[in-house]
Amino acid sequence: MIGPRPLSFLTDFGGEDEFAGVCRAVVDRVDPSIRVIDVTHGIAAGDVRRGALALASFVPYSAPAVHLAVVDPGVGTDRRAIAIEAGDHHLVGPDNGLLLLAADRLGGASRAFEISESPYRLSPTHRTFHGRDIFAPVAAELARGLPLEEMGTEIDATGLVRLDLPEARLENDLLTVHVLTVDHYGNLLLDAGPAVILESFLRDGERVSVEIVDRPTVEVPFGAAFGDVRAGYPVLFPDSSGSLSLAVNRGHAASLFGLEPDDELRIRPL
Repeated sequence: MIGPRPLSFLTDFGGEDEFAGVCRAVVDRVDPSIRVIDVTHGIAAGDVRRGALALASFVPYSAPAVHLAVVDPGVGTDRRAIAIEAGDHHLVGPDNGLLLLAADRLGGASRAFEISESPYRLSPTHRTFHGRDIFAPVAAELARGLPLEEMGTEIDATGLVRLDLPEARLENDLLTVHVLTVDHYGNLLLDAGPAVILESFLRDGERVSVEIVDRPTVEVPFGAAFGDVRAGYPVLFPDSSGSLSLAVNRGHAASLFGLEPDDELRIRPL
C-alpha cells in the first residue's frame, strides 16, 4: 500500500507559542504516518508577501505533496479558506494571495475549493484559529489520499486573490527593479527574474550604476556570489531561485541602503 504524501508546513506562528505544534498534533490525529516538512515558521507576523515568496521558492524542490500555509491576518473575516490543485500538488490556506505564487510555480491552479464549511473541519471552529480547525485537518485528509472534491465546494480558480506585486521594467539601457522582500541576512530580493536578467545588460564581472531615490548613485558589480566582492561591499547577483538580488558580503544590504519592500532601484550599465 502506498503511504500518504508529505505535508509541508509554513506559517508566521514563530517558535515561542504553541500554534505550530497544535496544528501538527491535528495532522498526527488524522494519520500519524504523515511526514510533515517544516518550511519555516519564522515569517514576520502577517507578512503575506514574504510567506508567498518563501512557499514559491520551496515547492519546485518538493515531491508531490500537500502544502499547508498559514499567514492569515484576515482570519475571522469574510476572506475564504481554500484548497487548490496544481499539478500533482495541493495547497491549503487562506485566499489572500499566499498560495498562488507557489501554484504558478507548479503549473497553475487547475481547481479550487472553498473549505470554510468542510466536513473535515474541527467542531467547534474558532474564528481566530483556522490553521488548527480548518486548514490542518483538510491538509491532512488530502495528504492521506482523500479526493479534493470531498473537502468543500468548488469555486472558480481564476477568481482567487492574487498579490499585487511590482514588476521590473527593462527599457534599453535602463533596468527598473523593486524590492520584493528582505531575507534573514538583509539581502534584498528584487523583482527581476531569470528571463529579465538574461535579456538585460547584466554580465558577470561588469559594474553597473544603481540609482536610489534621495541617495547617491553607487557602482555595484554583477557577480555570482557574495564572495565576488570584499567584505562590506555590495554585489548584484542571481540568487538561488534565479532572481536578481542585492547583497552586501558579510553585511546587511537593507540597512546599508535603507531599503524596504516596494522601494525602486534604477540600474544602468557603466
